[in-house]
Amino acid sequence: MGSRGPAPKPSSERSAIGRNTLHRKVRAPKPIAVAMPATVKADKVAAGYWKAHAPALITARRLRPDLAEAFGLCCLLKSEMDAMAVELATQERTTTTEKGAYANPLVKILRDTRRDWLALARDFGMTAASDARIPQDAPDVEESKEDAALRLLTVPKRS
Repeated sequence: MGSRGPAPKPSSERSAIGRNTLHRKVRAPKPIAVAMPATVKADKVAAGYWKAHAPALITARRLRPDLAEAFGLCCLLKSEMDAMAVELATQERTTTTEKGAYANPLVKILRDTRRDWLALARDFGMTAASDARIPQDAPDVEESKEDAALRLLTVPKRS
């Protein structure tokens, strides 16, 4: 028994009408279609990346219209990475001059582009670690007796 009385029951009348905040389900907004930015449409590789990944991100509610430009930049970075990787395959990774050997500048640019792409991919939950950190929607089914018992064991008691 807490300081304001016993804990509310999930099957109570107040829970049914949504007044019981302990067991209230928060409904996530429905996915909204997101238009591809013009800069992405102009690049075939970036547009292909958008078409391959945007529908899943929209369904997961990670891509919204206000984030379209950021995901568009992620697609353009992917296109640039692919182009630089192809160009670098035809060149050597080091360049030798009379002063000595040094790294090909394209290697550094590719590394920085990959770092920027990875940072944006994390924001959209496209890496395994970031996908695990982004909260998922709770299932709409009722919890089983085992889950309820486990929840009661893990919920801290109020004094």
